Amino acid sequence: MHCLSIEDLYDFIEGRLNEDEMAKFDEHIQSCATCSLQLEELLEEESEMFSMFPSVSVDESFTNQVMIQLPATKTVDTKKRDFRAAFATVFVSAALLFLVFLGLQDKTMETVTSSSSVNINVKEVNVTDASIEVILATSGYDGNELFFNESISDNDNQVSLVLPNGERESIGFYADQSKNEITYEFSLFDVPYNEFELLFDFKRIYDVDGHWTFEVPIDRKELLAKTENVTLRSSFEKDGVNVNFIRAQHGPYNTMVKFDTKFTEDMATFVEQQVAQYTAELPLAEKNHFVGYNAQILYKVIDADGQTLNRSNLEDTISIQNDRYAHTETIGTYPRVQEGGYISVIGAKFELPTNVRYALTVDQLPFTFSYKDTEYEIKLLPNGQLEISSDANTTTINQWEITVDNEIAWDTAKLRADDQKQYKTFTMKENINLDSFILYGQTETNLIYFDEAIRVNLY
Repeated sequence: MHCLSIEDLYDFIEGRLNEDEMAKFDEHIQSCATCSLQLEELLEEESEMFSMFPSVSVDESFTNQVMIQLPATKTVDTKKRDFRAAFATVFVSAALLFLVFLGLQDKTMETVTSSSSVNINVKEVNVTDASIEVILATSGYDGNELFFNESISDNDNQVSLVLPNGERESIGFYADQSKNEITYEFSLFDVPYNEFELLFDFKRIYDVDGHWTFEVPIDRKELLAKTENVTLRSSFEKDGVNVNFIRAQHGPYNTMVKFDTKFTEDMATFVEQQVAQYTAELPLAEKNHFVGYNAQILYKVIDADGQTLNRSNLEDTISIQNDRYAHTETIGTYPRVQEGGYISVIGAKFELPTNVRYALTVDQLPFTFSYKDTEYEIKLLPNGQLEISSDANTTTINQWEITVDNEIAWDTAKLRADDQKQYKTFTMKENINLDSFILYGQTETNLIYFDEAIRVNLY
């Protein structure tokens, strides 16, 4: 299938396609770097917080090298294990967002809290069986900063869950900010409470110091009364990936599924050997930048009638990196799956180390090199940003690192793509002297498709 046009992507986002076309576009977007990135731009999501499914040809030598070391498939039923991990896939189908917000609780908050010259208004609160969305709007600020600066400490701005008895708990969230608004989204998968408050406590927004504090009451008794939890005791090892399915939560409008992934022991050993080989002659300070490797799964959620469902919300993920590999804990949200529905795991996605390392000076830019038949160009933009471009359909390097004196030199990064090229643009940290730097191709993506899909029942 050829890459989708912008018009195709808008048709997909706005739900102007039939079910077959939606499924076909869904499958293509999840396997195509260019279309995934274009969709990401249209949805205005920060690319560094999420990793997309690029279209990658599996290197035959890689597959053979790994498969020789891996044992035969093992499928077992086990009790829940406690793993934490990291993998994020952004995919929103607006055609199905309508289903998400059926029955949501809309509240427009009149409360305004202020400090100094800047006011914060709780503009909107939306509660579903899967998540809470809180939209904050500001007034009185006429600068050019985003709501939160990238460099702001987590201690400056906090959000807590407050129970009726006054106890406070931390709660994970995703924040999408613009100049005058910020949208918080909180996953409710591991939140069992009927009633609570979200306490916002800010000490710095934009470039303004102050103190803004306010509470947002949440009542989800009716939604929880219609929610069913199913423990999933299914796990398997196959082709280098170890997967443990934990729990399914079936609400009135959405189904949420929690699972974790990691490398098998043999695959972890293979990765360690690669890192040791690539870093054998490097100083210890450089070796510390060879991190970020993880295993993920490629899967579909199939309803009882055989229809493939599209995600109805962003995937919620947690990443814990240790010396051997990252554990990835994922919560996927879909329109409610009826009894008889299941997950079909069709393959695995690996983020693996590369030996791409170039010590460069600004005078050498633009600089071009080839890796696995793909040409990459690094150049300095007039605004001081570094840009790396490559063929959107054949690129395999997924994550990059840029260091100066063995310290990370960049502050933010963003992906974009056109019909031919993929671009990653880095904004450097303040006061960084970029006369000389080291560029690492930190991880590359490899996909493996199983010879037979693995089925995991959701009831």
